[in-house]
Amino acid sequence: YLALWHGVNVPLILSIGSLVLGLSLLAGWNRLQPSIYAINTSAARFGPEAGYFRFMEGITIVAAWQTRVLQNGVLGLYLLLLVAVTFGLTGYTLLTHHGINLTLDLSYSHFYEWGIALLLVVAAVFASATHSRLGSVASMGVLGFGVALTFILFSAPDLGITQLLVETLTVILLVLVLFKLPEFVNLSSPFERYRDLAVATFAGIVMTLLILAALDVQYFESISSYYIENSAPLAYGRNIVNVILVDFRALDTLGEIFVLSLAALGVLSMIKLKAEGQHKP
Repeated sequence: YLALWHGVNVPLILSIGSLVLGLSLLAGWNRLQPSIYAINTSAARFGPEAGYFRFMEGITIVAAWQTRVLQNGVLGLYLLLLVAVTFGLTGYTLLTHHGINLTLDLSYSHFYEWGIALLLVVAAVFASATHSRLGSVASMGVLGFGVALTFILFSAPDLGITQLLVETLTVILLVLVLFKLPEFVNLSSPFERYRDLAVATFAGIVMTLLILAALDVQYFESISSYYIENSAPLAYGRNIVNVILVDFRALDTLGEIFVLSLAALGVLSMIKLKAEGQHKP
């Protein structure tokens, strides 16, 4: 409430004290000024304001460092950080929630399966270590053919044939493109290459353990039996893979056909444009 006089209370006492303090400072300003200046100088060097500016300078230094190291425009470094963080967190989650309690039954494996696995590893290592683009493309083709052979061995000939066709086309197109590219240039140091090798090996190990752990997890009943029981009565086909692609997953297959058709049209257009350019006088 408002009144002309509220009596002697805390706000009145504080106001009188402020006036007395101000008049005292004004009366002794000439004597107090050197001391106040010294206090201000010390506060500017060691006080909260100095700490604030040092903190802001530290943020600027850290920002410059992370820009120079982490955001330097090198795509390989971005990919390295992405893979390291993703698989690091995945591996930590896998280790803490699932553990490394994996049981592998290798009694049903055959020697030729181990041969294919060894071929895949050798092809991947050679593609990473070679300085020849042609050799790298050829080794990647061998890797794709090995995957196709794996499909065929495990009763998926349709997938194997598709993989063979795609790998053959990819290798041919890459070989044609390679003739327009310059030779390999070493833009990384040995330390960077060994670092990349370590991160890639770590990611491969984590992904392998993740797949093996996923094999032990079964949240829902498998739908394989449904396809086996209904392929012939519903789709009138005994090739279960074909029935799945053409009937049960027809829309997905249509999308894949559309993508392959676009790729074929693109290749045809490039061939025609090159042929027309060569025939021009």
